[in-house]
Amino acid sequence: MSADPVKTLVQSTAEVEPERAFEFWRHTALAMTGVVSSGLDRSPAFAARRLVAETAHSTLLHTQSRTIDIARPAQHIRRDGRDAMTIAVFVRGTGYAEQGNRGARMVPGDICIVDTSRPYRAGGYEDYEEIRLITSRALFRAHVGEPETFAGHTIGKGHLNTLFVSYMQAYAGQVATMSEAQAGIAVEGGLHLLRSFTGVSEDPISVDALKSLASVHIQRRLHDPEFGPAALCRSLCVSRSRLYTAFADGDGVAASIRDARLDRARRYLSVPAHAHDSIATIMLRCGFTDASAFSRAFRRRFGVAARDVRSPRFGDRLLAAGSHAVV
Repeated sequence: MSADPVKTLVQSTAEVEPERAFEFWRHTALAMTGVVSSGLDRSPAFAARRLVAETAHSTLLHTQSRTIDIARPAQHIRRDGRDAMTIAVFVRGTGYAEQGNRGARMVPGDICIVDTSRPYRAGGYEDYEEIRLITSRALFRAHVGEPETFAGHTIGKGHLNTLFVSYMQAYAGQVATMSEAQAGIAVEGGLHLLRSFTGVSEDPISVDALKSLASVHIQRRLHDPEFGPAALCRSLCVSRSRLYTAFADGDGVAASIRDARLDRARRYLSVPAHAHDSIATIMLRCGFTDASAFSRAFRRRFGVAARDVRSPRFGDRLLAAGSHAVV
């Protein structure tokens, strides 16, 4: 068994000027993963750190980053030819993963599986921490199953799911001191554990999965005032009746889109990075075009006027009013 140590590298924006941090990250850390990136809600104070651990048959990426949006388009795949399977676990924050007509909003403890030979998108809606294990297609097939069956699936909840996330955190914490042989055993053990509880199939996407995937598309298109239920149906390639069935337990598709716009507006109004943006600018950025309608909807949802969010004395009241909101 090989006693060669695992090759590790730490990438960080800590030593880069703040105004150059995002471009630095884009052309270093993100380039190594074979993705093209753009900020979802990038502020001038972008910051990120990543541990990279390379073995003969796998790569571990343990990332802590500000909000970011990542895409791997078909032209990039043709250019670099990268062909591997990625297993990602969210440790902190919220985000999303999407491949084909599969995907979901990601919260801490969730797992997603992506095929790097096919286009996909992923990202964080807020500051997040994530662990990614990238393995060869052959290794994934041998220990988990056929890549085509698993690509784009997300897995959440359950005791074994929690155990796998803990396993990945432990591996990320120790890999820098492991030998190649030890890391190989650890990776194979993790893949065996993953196989024991995935339970994925080729059945049509479930109602819950469709709603989760719809939320990903909604978050991506909130800036577009023309985006509504019809556009969401087209994006998801599903019928209107099927989409409305997925949202039947709430106030409907249009209301979910409106509330997501309002939640983003509240977020912009609440963070220092947007302190100098006018309410009108924020309103337009969140897809609203009618100032009066925006003001009425904001007050109904949060119990305060949009202008009052920036007043410290309204902070506690806003949090209480917004505790029911779907982010």
